[in-house]
Amino acid sequence: MAERKYEKYVISRPMLTTELAHHDFAEVKGLTFPDEVYLNKELLPEAGHWLDISWIWEIPSPPGLLGAHAHPFTEIVLFIGSNHRDSSDFGGLLEWWMGEGDEAERYLIDKTTLIYVPKGLVHGPMNFLRVDRPILNIAIGLNTGEYL
Repeated sequence: MAERKYEKYVISRPMLTTELAHHDFAEVKGLTFPDEVYLNKELLPEAGHWLDISWIWEIPSPPGLLGAHAHPFTEIVLFIGSNHRDSSDFGGLLEWWMGEGDEAERYLIDKTTLIYVPKGLVHGPMNFLRVDRPILNIAIGLNTGEYL
């Protein structure tokens, strides 16, 4: 059977990786590993973006995931609670930092939340303080160019 014209745009098998955006989670426990990447230059070279999906089912160890860092592209980070009857019910508590030094701001996330991180903005670490039930984390890198 001939290849379908648009088949390359339907990605149903993720690329599994131990490192995404130069964050190595090989020693982290309590979250999906390896990462499930559904979109990047390897899967679809013309996309120029990446999309990573992971589940957090317990407080990750070691704490302080990612540390403070910045990317040369804009990132969208979404944390979704797994209560199918109430999409705002997060089922945990997450500490998220944005900015650096004296300008750093701490955010406590206790409901489903999207975080827009402009290119170059220092963010992290993120610390899960409580995980009552699985939390879905979706990260999207926009216009990543040659970075990934």
